[in-house]
Amino acid sequence: MEKQGKKTKFLNNFIQSLKTSKNYGYTLVEVLTVLIILGIMGALMGPRLFFGDSSSASGDAYNLAKSLVGVTRQRAISQTSAARLSFDPNQSDKFLIEIANTRGCEALTRLSEAAVSSQTDIKVYSTTGFQIGDKLKIGSDTTSNEITGKDNTTITLGVALGTSQNKDSTVELVENWKEDSALNLKKNIGNGKYIYEYLQLPENVTVTSNITNWTLCFNSRGIATIYDNSGNSQAKLELTFKDGSSNEETLTILKGGAIATN
Repeated sequence: MEKQGKKTKFLNNFIQSLKTSKNYGYTLVEVLTVLIILGIMGALMGPRLFFGDSSSASGDAYNLAKSLVGVTRQRAISQTSAARLSFDPNQSDKFLIEIANTRGCEALTRLSEAAVSSQTDIKVYSTTGFQIGDKLKIGSDTTSNEITGKDNTTITLGVALGTSQNKDSTVELVENWKEDSALNLKKNIGNGKYIYEYLQLPENVTVTSNITNWTLCFNSRGIATIYDNSGNSQAKLELTFKDGSSNEETLTILKGGAIATN
């Protein structure tokens, strides 16, 4: 009964937060949006509501990551667009889910050398998936970065980059990815501080991985590709969560998106 009450309270509070001052009802698009968000929340909250929390913070982190893998795949299929999961570069204890305008995951790499503002030829680890005429986001720079030429490891821009970007900065199609706002719900914990309840790791949990700066990307058919720091495809991703009591859990995700059993 306590778990059911928790679920009911959550749903009531969530629906209340969606209310507006309108007196004439909601459009079909608004109703469908609410249903989609509730479905995502259910996928994340289900294990905790009906099976109880894990006995350790590392176990909670494992369950969170496992749920987010499934949610990312679900979002890719439902949106008929690629969706990717990674750690937020601006907050190391928070996952990030992004949705693409394209159906595939291929156009993604990183700078293999730092680039200065005057450069037109930039060095990357791979140019797979990019085409002449594509417009790029290079690190934080999104201005006038059109591809006019390329080989296996070099992209030539029509005009100078205009800004300096560090080695390993992401290179991808401009305005192709946007954060999936359906899960980006903040919870106020007081003193002007917030947590992202459905994306953030439990306190005192550290995570290590077999891949530096990994990205797990599902195409619109729900098939996953695991990318490393260089934009190269890898066979598996291992995330190891460790808490302050030295409890440890490892989540292994295989190419294609299957999760290995322990």
